[in-house]
Order: sequence, then C-alpha cells, then structure tokens
Amino acid sequence: MNDIRLLYVSKLKSTANSMNELYNILTEALNFNGPNRIYGALYYGNNYFVQCLEGEKDTVEHLFYKKILRDPRHENCEILSLENIETRIFTDWHMKYAIFHKEVLNFFSEHHLDDFNPYLLNLKTIPLFIELLSKQPDGFETLKIQDSELDSTA
Repeated sequence: MNDIRLLYVSKLKSTANSMNELYNILTEALNFNGPNRIYGALYYGNNYFVQCLEGEKDTVEHLFYKKILRDPRHENCEILSLENIETRIFTDWHMKYAIFHKEVLNFFSEHHLDDFNPYLLNLKTIPLFIELLSKQPDGFETLKIQDSELDSTA
C-alpha cells in the first residue's frame, strides 16, 4: 500500500454565501472521496480552509492537483505537509467537516498563532493540529441544516 497524508490550506474566494459554498464543497468531496477511498477532514474558519486528505498516493495527488487547485472557489492553495503513512487516522470519514470549534481556537492561541490562520502552522504544530483535527466531531449534519434553512429564507 502506498498511502499518503496531505495537509493543505487555502482561502475561500469572496462569495455572497460562504456557508452554501462550504456545503457544496463538502458534498462534492463526499461524492468523489467515497468511491476513490479517500479519507480526511475539512476545517473552515475566518474564510480559510485547512484540509487533511488520506489515501492512495496517485489518487490523492490527482484530487489535489487536478481538482482542488483548479476549483475557482479556492485561492492561495498551499501544501503544508505531505507524508507517506502506514496507518490512516480518518478512516471513519470520507470527508469529515470539523466545525469551527473552541479547541481549535485555543490551539492557535496556545501556540502563539493568535486567530485561526492555518497558514501559520509549522513543522512543530502540523502533527499536533492533524491529531486535534482527527478528534473533532463531524458537523456535516449541522451544516446541512444551516444550508437548508438558508435556502428556505431565500
């Protein structure tokens, strides 16, 4: 098995409805990742994305270079970490949505990174952040409810 873990960050391009875009991105990720055996988590806050992807090397690289980098909703995509792995830590989720959470904010504060800005992660904090991300609850159902409420008010 030739599995990798890729952690990247990006910024959401300006949009009228960021929650709708986030829901669409997560839905597309679930539809692609399941059949392609890609696992991971997406965290969104302050208009930043940080996403951890795990899976077979060629498949994850295809997803990142052919889809994510070309997605017009992302800008300033940057790989923070790319490593070969023996064990996946996100196997329960083809794409977990980790809700903007106090533990993550505390993590950034404790590591002198101030507000949530994933571009500030470094070699020391990346593994700690990935571990924290793996422990966050999945908030996709909450996001679906918020998105449907937005649609009903439109």
